[in-house]
Amino acid sequence: MPPDIAVPPFSSHAAREALLSEAHARPFFRLEAPARILAFAFLRGEAGAEELRARLDAFAQAHGVSPAPQGARHHRLALPHGLFRWEEHTEFTSYVFMLSGEAARLDLSGGEVLRLIALPEQPGPHLVSVDLSVVSESEGEAALSHVKSGVVSLSSFEGGRARVASDFTPDEAGFVRFVIVNRELSDRGLGALARNVMEVEFYRMLALLGLPEAQRLGPIIREIERGLADLAGDLVHQRTLEEGDALLMRLTDMTARIEAEIARTTFRFGATRAYGAILADRLKLFDVPASGEAPAIASFLDRRNAPALRTCERMEANLADLAARLTRASSLLRTRIDVELAKQNNALLASMSERTRLQLRLQQTVEGLSVAAISYYVVGLAAYLLKGVKEGGLLPVPLDLAVGITVPAAVLAIALVVRRIRNRHGGV
Repeated sequence: MPPDIAVPPFSSHAAREALLSEAHARPFFRLEAPARILAFAFLRGEAGAEELRARLDAFAQAHGVSPAPQGARHHRLALPHGLFRWEEHTEFTSYVFMLSGEAARLDLSGGEVLRLIALPEQPGPHLVSVDLSVVSESEGEAALSHVKSGVVSLSSFEGGRARVASDFTPDEAGFVRFVIVNRELSDRGLGALARNVMEVEFYRMLALLGLPEAQRLGPIIREIERGLADLAGDLVHQRTLEEGDALLMRLTDMTARIEAEIARTTFRFGATRAYGAILADRLKLFDVPASGEAPAIASFLDRRNAPALRTCERMEANLADLAARLTRASSLLRTRIDVELAKQNNALLASMSERTRLQLRLQQTVEGLSVAAISYYVVGLAAYLLKGVKEGGLLPVPLDLAVGITVPAAVLAIALVVRRIRNRHGGV
């Protein structure tokens, strides 16, 4: 680096370069009428980013042109039939051919043009094919005849400086045809308009990817809603823990299904919202009709796409609502089960208390018997002792009287000892 160039002495954020280059990540062609553009969009397939990049580099080298710089997310190649540009997006990859020579003839269909040009390997499932013709005003009527296969939408752009037409009906090769009739737009303005037209079709199709998921979810949501209604009715009559366990198992199965569907569709419905917002932004440029005989592109697409997008929005909301209802039902059921468990625990505690009381009475009885039995043995031992004392002539009273006197003394002493032992254990 030349010494006279000052470099700020700062440590840059890891994403700084990528963020700065984002402003230039979606450049457009400069166009002059007449022109022909074929554009394609492919979803990301199973191949990794490195493999896809290797395919594009091999395609460039096969045509004698330099591959894209390392880390680039878009690149333009000059090919014999015109310019080719690829762009990497978050969820899809786009290929754009700006044709020239024989391939740019407007009387050829998109399928016929494909047989004339070299194509790179597709990076994933094919979603969008756009055939865009750019003509001058003198060729406008002839070019518009190529898209009149039904209802045609026609918009005026920048106060009539250009018109855009399409029937949004795919031809035999699957291309949706667009025609731009230019009056006064500059080359740069015409290129920007062409890019906006292509993005309308790209983001329209990407936004509608949520519709098959919404249609698939409809029967599942209805089935679970019926099951939840039946379960709520059974919950009213639930009385035993066995019934509660059965209801909880059914509720857990329904909750697991809904949570699985939420996890499966969250990304798709979120992407549908994002693409729908981008589409609405692009369509603002095409909300002015060019004639009273055909609707503007914006109103044409709004009438046809809005129901699909709202269906996706409604299904996403239905999933969230159903998950919340299942959570409330689960909370209620668990409360009922907890109440039943509390009742059983109370009954068990009462039973245990009664058994404890009976055991205490039995223990007291046993203690009484123990006092009597031990006293009997003690009195017996005392009798032997007193007999010995009498034989020695040391007993001042009759033997029977002496033995009788030891009985209450022994019983009282043993009773006091047992009571003391019980009190000591009761205080532990």
